[in-house]
Amino acid sequence: MPTDIFIKTHQADSEYHKYCLLSIEKFCSGFRSVRVVNDEHPNGYLWQQAVKMDADRLTWQEGDSEDDYFLVTDSDTIFVEPVTPESFMRDGKPIWLYTPWTPEMLAHEGVTTWKSVMKNFTGVEPHAEMMRRQGFMFPRKVLASLRAFCEDTHGKSLGEYIMGSKAFTEWNVLGQFCWLFHHDEFCWINTATEELPPLRVKQFWSHDSLEKNLPEIKSILEIA
Repeated sequence: MPTDIFIKTHQADSEYHKYCLLSIEKFCSGFRSVRVVNDEHPNGYLWQQAVKMDADRLTWQEGDSEDDYFLVTDSDTIFVEPVTPESFMRDGKPIWLYTPWTPEMLAHEGVTTWKSVMKNFTGVEPHAEMMRRQGFMFPRKVLASLRAFCEDTHGKSLGEYIMGSKAFTEWNVLGQFCWLFHHDEFCWINTATEELPPLRVKQFWSHDSLEKNLPEIKSILEIA
């Protein structure tokens, strides 16, 4: 089961990215390669989402197959324990965590915005928050399926759709899309009712100064 780690980074995250790569070197085994896209765009927030949803085409190499897998994570994340591709799977399927909406969640403006983005894209009322934990593992082919759906439904490429949006939420959209159209290819875990798998990746926030998080990062990586 060939699996590649994919990271979209940019210059502002270069210091965090260095430690992310160190954590991959220390803790990750069984992955075929690490594929990185490092570029800039005036609207970096939407652009990085568009890049992630085009990861299969942007990093395609000889020998790749649509049946391969991606594990996507961000530059400001650190793997915290030894992992293989199977660490992000259950019963031979990639794990996807979701949390059904609650009144408390929907009281937050940001959450209602993501919910609207999901509905506007798929045309279906979403039942849950799908962006729960880094990293996100999925068959590469679902990205091509997502792009084809966008072109058929909205009459534009996915990149055009994302960059023309006021807001977008890539993992919520991809999660809902896979729930609707690739449901049997995933192991779905309801975070409200089911036991969670171990935390494999620590999420930091690149807007924080590296110095703030560096002691914890170095402790995880066991470096001076």
